[in-house]
Amino acid sequence: MSKQIKFFLLAVIFMFTSFTAYTSVTAKPAYSKTLEQIYKSKDVYKDTETRLNELSRNYSSITYLFKIGQSVQNRNLTVLKVGNGPKKLFINASHHPREYMGTILTLNQIQYILEAYAANKTIDNYNIKKLLDKEVSFYFQPLVNPDGVQICVSGTPSYYFNANKVDLNHNYDALWFKEITSTYSTGEKPFSEPETQAVKALCENIEFDLTMAYHAAGDIIYWYFGQQGADKERDLAYANMLKNLTGYTLVSPANYKSSTSGFKDWCVMKLKIPSFTLEIGGKRGLSKPVEWSWYNSVWDKNRLVPVRTATQLLKQTKFNDDKKTALIFNKSLVVLSQNIVSVDGTSYISLKDAQALDFASLDKAIQEELSASRISLKGLPYLKLDALVGQLGLTCRYDKAVNTYYIQ
Repeated sequence: MSKQIKFFLLAVIFMFTSFTAYTSVTAKPAYSKTLEQIYKSKDVYKDTETRLNELSRNYSSITYLFKIGQSVQNRNLTVLKVGNGPKKLFINASHHPREYMGTILTLNQIQYILEAYAANKTIDNYNIKKLLDKEVSFYFQPLVNPDGVQICVSGTPSYYFNANKVDLNHNYDALWFKEITSTYSTGEKPFSEPETQAVKALCENIEFDLTMAYHAAGDIIYWYFGQQGADKERDLAYANMLKNLTGYTLVSPANYKSSTSGFKDWCVMKLKIPSFTLEIGGKRGLSKPVEWSWYNSVWDKNRLVPVRTATQLLKQTKFNDDKKTALIFNKSLVVLSQNIVSVDGTSYISLKDAQALDFASLDKAIQEELSASRISLKGLPYLKLDALVGQLGLTCRYDKAVNTYYIQ
């Protein structure tokens, strides 16, 4: 065989293998179901969980999937963290079951952002790798109310509550009032429901800089709940940005107390952060899920919302300080009774909170060994976190950007 032919064959092989390698890297991942199939599914909860796991697996370098609790009927309340930056945005959907088009929208937003990240592309003229690697972390919870959504898609399309027949978006501690009739309930008290308790724990432990909830329908934006001065001016700027982006109408601040105890209300009133409710999908007053034919319009109007909101957040000058250190153990959020503290560069966890990390499962001798090196802070015993983790055979990672420990 001549040298020329050998060279030609080698060149062809090189081009083929290079092309194959390139396409395998740049090809978009496949998913078990389309978004339309998830929306029309009889098990939206299962299919949403599957999609979140697929997204987390396909983009593991920039995502983290974890639970914040369980619903009344013991379904997981799942959150996907997207990004490694210090500014934190929480976007959720489906407080109300028949409004679960927001679930599909948030899944689409996640996929859109991650695909741009993997391809090193821009969204809205913003470099997504820079945004996610260095500037912001999105926390998405597509299904706040999985039980209710399952009741909705299983034959009761008008369903509005959780499995306890409580309206979750009137179960937050923001001018809450008790209303229980034969057809409607705000619960026995604020945060009476496991779903709202989980959202509360997430918000109080992660300490978001901004939150957003998707509902349906109406093409309107709720943004006000009594904020004044600089806070009102700040939040109105966000609201106008969202209005200009989506074409939705801002709800007037007048008579805002006529509807209280919602998620957005609590975030504004108690957490003192910008928070918005976006009602997607056309006319108000629908008593069943929005028709799928609306989805393309919903997507067009909301495709840029997470990134545009994040870039405006980066321009904000005043933020609340992070006061709590979050702990996620075995991919579940742990509500700590005391903050994890650092003394001379060593991290300590309270003995009481160590129980949540299976401290009691250790041999008595090892427990005594760990306890011998404990310190007392404000009259409470604390253990060295790294020593405890080591004895339990676990791994520990501290994410300084979001002040969170991940142990598993």
